[in-house]
Amino acid sequence: MKKILAALFFSFALYSCDDGDITVTSFDLENSDLTLCEIDGKKVLWAVNNEDVYESMSLELKDNSLNDTLTQKILTLEVNDSIVINLSGEDNRLVYRIYDGEITGGEYFCKGVPPGSPRVLEEYVSAGGVAIIRTRFNDISLDADADGDGVPNGKEGYDPDGDHLDTDGDGIPDYLDIDDDNDNVPTAIERVAGPDDDATEDGYLDTDTDGIPDYLEPDDDNDGVLTRHEIDPDDVQRAIDENNDAFLSPINTAEVDGFPNYLNENVFDPNFEHDLQLDHHITRSYRSTIEIKNFNLIRQDGSGEDIRFDSYILGRLDVTRIPFQQFTNLQLENEEEEGDDGNGEEENNTD
Repeated sequence: MKKILAALFFSFALYSCDDGDITVTSFDLENSDLTLCEIDGKKVLWAVNNEDVYESMSLELKDNSLNDTLTQKILTLEVNDSIVINLSGEDNRLVYRIYDGEITGGEYFCKGVPPGSPRVLEEYVSAGGVAIIRTRFNDISLDADADGDGVPNGKEGYDPDGDHLDTDGDGIPDYLDIDDDNDNVPTAIERVAGPDDDATEDGYLDTDTDGIPDYLEPDDDNDGVLTRHEIDPDDVQRAIDENNDAFLSPINTAEVDGFPNYLNENVFDPNFEHDLQLDHHITRSYRSTIEIKNFNLIRQDGSGEDIRFDSYILGRLDVTRIPFQQFTNLQLENEEEEGDDGNGEEENNTD
């Protein structure tokens, strides 16, 4: 913040009167990259500026509409509707401060007792107004990789209009699907071609050289047996018994020389048909944008200095690696059937 005293300077949007002088105040913290922490049951979003002047802006929130745990380090998982919180009292307020020295935000805002240094020289607290939180996915650009499989969204048929490619028709679009062809070999593994492997023009593994990369082909070696079925039945049983879908991968079923059966067109056995699928849960990235509207900032020294804002874009909070549950159509059907079979017994099991 740069604070300028002038006798006549009415062209600034923000000003207040104090003992006949005109104090013009400009805040250099708008559109900041915000940090989130929790203290005394409140979510605190903050940004600091240590250039020229030492200043901070912090938004303190305590509202049931916010995420109930900070283990995920996110304000909300709601990406469809905005959250509007009235700023009033001690629980929900915007605070602006000027200090006498450089400030470390984590030390000041994320501990029960703030440090004795630096000292606060000036403090402004909001009166009235609302905080508007808009959260959206931050991994849906064409060059992003929402499912983390190494293939960009654009290459996996992401469509901004919502008509996304779903190669295996399992209900999960390819750009969110860790197994695009439903063969129980993760795309992240199946796309990689070694120096001596056959590959597509884009450099993806193409075992049978038919121009279709393995990660989009349910029968990688074109031997007439689906890749997912070229598996030892004992491994399928282990996946069930140990609740570990890693055993569903046909990678585990190999010849003595270590070359996997599912990539060998001359090997057809074992051949075990089943419909079990990998766990498709992933992690995703989010961005929350925070706007403060129709509020005043009141200087807390009793001077009555009052600065009015119609709108202030406080900034954005970017969060990555947030768990995102998703199920294929078949997994949902199987879950519904299990629920029907369990009846009341399942209803009593709240764990």
